[in-house]
Amino acid sequence: MENLSSNITDKLFISEITTKPWTLEQDVECYQKNGLGIELWESKFSETDYEKQLDWILEKGIKISSVQPKVMSVYPSMSVLEPKDPKDRLALMCRTVDRFSKVLNGGVLLTNTGADLSGNEDAVWKASVETLKRLADYAAKQNVKVAFEPLGTSLMNRSTIVSNVKVTLELLDEVNHPNLGICADSYNLWESSALEEVSLCGDKLFLVHLADWKRPRNLHDRYVPGEGIIPLNDFLLRIDELNYTGDYVVEIFSEGVPDSIWDQDLNDVVKRCKNGVLKASLANKF
Repeated sequence: MENLSSNITDKLFISEITTKPWTLEQDVECYQKNGLGIELWESKFSETDYEKQLDWILEKGIKISSVQPKVMSVYPSMSVLEPKDPKDRLALMCRTVDRFSKVLNGGVLLTNTGADLSGNEDAVWKASVETLKRLADYAAKQNVKVAFEPLGTSLMNRSTIVSNVKVTLELLDEVNHPNLGICADSYNLWESSALEEVSLCGDKLFLVHLADWKRPRNLHDRYVPGEGIIPLNDFLLRIDELNYTGDYVVEIFSEGVPDSIWDQDLNDVVKRCKNGVLKASLANKF
């Protein structure tokens, strides 16, 4: 436990959604200046010049943990409704693997089930098992890991049918592919006993997302780590006890609220994110 804080500092990344108003170039400049890596969002890349942007990122030498695809779920999600056919969505996720594999170099691609708006969870489950097998296999051939992220209960049957680690492990068991693991998000799991369930991930924990929680005023109302009520030090301790050696990514959504983080000084937000995680990790040092 003595080295938890230093390990996290070396493995700390910011997801580009945290600084949504910025360009890719602004993200990279600020994150590097603060000694942080980056989780890429495909939506911040040009459809025509993405190869040049990826080459530029490689030249900058910033550490990359993962990528969030434009289409990341098997069925439609509330944020990405089209295309509707799981086969078409798989093709787009595989395209993201093709585009980003050279910069990920063993990093992670995020995924989820999506949802059927009529509530047919069984259809979504069966399609997800088959699709995730294919995605995990395709990504493995390009040295990209796939991490399934259980989402918060507020997104059930909107963007997912899986909201906790136990059901995620059931899904992984059915998919039965070594290249499919879990992304454990402190915010998403907070309302489903995350502090207990994250300990169940074992060696299937591929990525950790961090954000803090207060009673949401909007669907997207997350807080900087350490500025809410989640006992992040306990969350981090349980992850450390798994001998987890992967990355920690601060991912904050903030819209539809009067004090949106996206409207604040984003340079200051990035510094607060780093300090908040470091403070939580130091609380476990003895």
